[in-house]
Amino acid sequence: MKNYYEQYLNTLNNEVMPYWLKYSKDESGAINNCLKEDGTVMSKDRFIWSQGRALWTFSCMYNEIEKNPEYLERAHGLFNYLLTVRPKKGESWNYLYDEFGNLKAGADSIYVDGFVLAGMTEYYKITKNPIAKEIALEIYEHTLDLINHPGSYGVAPRTIPEGMEIHGVYMVFSFFYFHLAKVVGSSKIASTALAFANKVLDRFYNPEKDAVIEFIRVDGTRQDTPAERLCMPGHTLETLWFIMTIFEDNGEMDKVLECCRLVKRHFELGWENGSMCLAIDIDGKKPVFRDKADFRAWWVHCEALVATAYAYKYTKNEEFLEMHEKVNNFAFSHYPNGYGDWINWLDSNLQVAPSAALPVKDPFHLPRALIYLTKVFKDLK
Repeated sequence: MKNYYEQYLNTLNNEVMPYWLKYSKDESGAINNCLKEDGTVMSKDRFIWSQGRALWTFSCMYNEIEKNPEYLERAHGLFNYLLTVRPKKGESWNYLYDEFGNLKAGADSIYVDGFVLAGMTEYYKITKNPIAKEIALEIYEHTLDLINHPGSYGVAPRTIPEGMEIHGVYMVFSFFYFHLAKVVGSSKIASTALAFANKVLDRFYNPEKDAVIEFIRVDGTRQDTPAERLCMPGHTLETLWFIMTIFEDNGEMDKVLECCRLVKRHFELGWENGSMCLAIDIDGKKPVFRDKADFRAWWVHCEALVATAYAYKYTKNEEFLEMHEKVNNFAFSHYPNGYGDWINWLDSNLQVAPSAALPVKDPFHLPRALIYLTKVFKDLK
């Protein structure tokens, strides 16, 4: 436990965050995150998705790890930048601007709103800035209305088949609403977060397949289609440690333990040839509904590290430590890029591959995993 704690804290403080402090800084306050591995800026396009994520990370580093004034300075810069692209109340946040503030892609993804919500929530914890709280609550009301009306929102860079809902929306917003509820002291928002967590187990979990599926039909029926057979094991592992947190907070330890069982199940579904794949057809049919399903993504392994650590924390079952060690060994031997950050995508032959989503790097999945892992193993050591 001590070795893991020291490894994760050292990687976070002495490699990953120095990389982002050095290479992402921009005079606008935004981060530059269209980067080569060596930190070279390829484009100054501003994906607002990533700006919200970065606000969360720099704020959380200041809140949870170290009162480093540089983290606070970067959080202030990101907050002020986001104010320049803030939509009107009741509207969604736009997806992409150029470096001069010209709109390049509009309100194409509800995930943008979610990441800005998360960033504003964490920033408010530091500053008690009423505008950050106001924005977070506005996003809560707006996104809840959208989510309650399937078909009213996009999830770029992906799409939702007509008549369906996507697991990722309930995953993301259950966790982000949960933390917002804690910060502003709202039982109403907390209830929404719990309801979303329950929906993952009640609706997206398919008991016949013993797996969480990415797409379900709004009307509750099931058919044998590629979309309804799509399982993304790493995505589910991410969800599981999110909702474990929510269920534990609500005293529902039976559901926490069910999530731990599902960690083992989805680890086994995704682990092949010494690493975690991106996606599978739960019946083994081809083609898989997700492109580049056999890619090895850094974020999948980040979330697998956290999920297996959480499952061990709750159960003390050594199997989860064995899973954790497998992921750790693969990740730390394949992803570090030599400059402080991690390579994001490997193909099935473990060669560096182009992005399977946005053309960006951003300080989120890896530092977030390291923050949570540091906290878990600090308590366990």
